[in-house]
Amino acid sequence: MAKTKSSRKNTDFDFETISEKEASERRSVKGTRRSKYSPIGDQFDSLKKDSVLAFQASKNEVQGVRNYMRRNFDGEHKVNSRRAEGDMYEVHISRV
Repeated sequence: MAKTKSSRKNTDFDFETISEKEASERRSVKGTRRSKYSPIGDQFDSLKKDSVLAFQASKNEVQGVRNYMRRNFDGEHKVNSRRAEGDMYEVHISRV
């Protein structure tokens, strides 16, 4: 029977000892990974109650926007969409 080589390498871990307070602060900081829908969330943050954020998106992006808004602004928003030209949809986001 032939031996197979594993492509996995053993990882050396670099440890450091930090205070409990610093560990808590590190955990509370948001990561650097941003969703492609983050600009929508940024616009929504500054949206007034009597205004509506409107833009066009594909069918899949509409669902992505709905999921993003639900995860990040649950109970604060309302997302409506309607079919526009071609395969695009017009999306309206407002505050509740």
